Amino acid sequence: MKTRINALLISFLLALVTGYPALASALPSTDPVPRTKQFEWMSLSTWYQKHADDVKIAEAGKARVVFLGDSITDNWNKAQATWDATFGPYHPANFGIGGDLTQNLLWRLDHGAIEKLDPEVVVILIGVNNFLHNNTNAQDTFTGVSEVVKRALNGYPNAHIVLQGIFPYGEMPGTPERQRVSATNQLIKRLADNDRIDYYDFGPLFLEADGRISAEIMEDRLHPSVRGYQIWAEALQPILSALLDAKGS
Repeated sequence: MKTRINALLISFLLALVTGYPALASALPSTDPVPRTKQFEWMSLSTWYQKHADDVKIAEAGKARVVFLGDSITDNWNKAQATWDATFGPYHPANFGIGGDLTQNLLWRLDHGAIEKLDPEVVVILIGVNNFLHNNTNAQDTFTGVSEVVKRALNGYPNAHIVLQGIFPYGEMPGTPERQRVSATNQLIKRLADNDRIDYYDFGPLFLEADGRISAEIMEDRLHPSVRGYQIWAEALQPILSALLDAKGS
């Protein structure tokens, strides 16, 4: 573990003192890189600490269900009661970190987020930050998601993958942002031709009848509210239950 933490600290220092941040933003969505963007709401040191905490969980190897993603997954802690009631019996591991692109999640999978874990199910939601922070197109974002799925298939060889379409964001329908999400999801769902992958697009569950996103469901029209997480949990729970039952758990 000490060697692992030292490696994380070295990567952190490189990110601070080199021109790496500019390079990272120009890399394709399939190139693993650690976080290099400093946010007001999350420092680089906090990002590395959150990853180190995830590595400890991976080294313990006890989670039956692993969640991989960005802030939308990370923020289940804002609906902790729903998380505990819905997923607690599955001994879940939440490996979502706010602000992550596919590149950052790939780096985390390559640097300790697999370890001794042998989960029965892996739940994946990633890609929206490639739009928000790198302004990528549908094809490039899809290739990043595809690479994350490939890492999960190889790193968690006994797990079934629950792959989710990127959630819609922005209040109004018909915007370029909504269109880009839709185009990317059309590509992502093709990955479900693998017997170990099921694809689900839960995005419509968060929309009003006219296609708008209300603040009641997504307070900032990006991250689910407590009610939004309840909607998501109600959709996910029967899927996970069926998969775990099928595995004889």
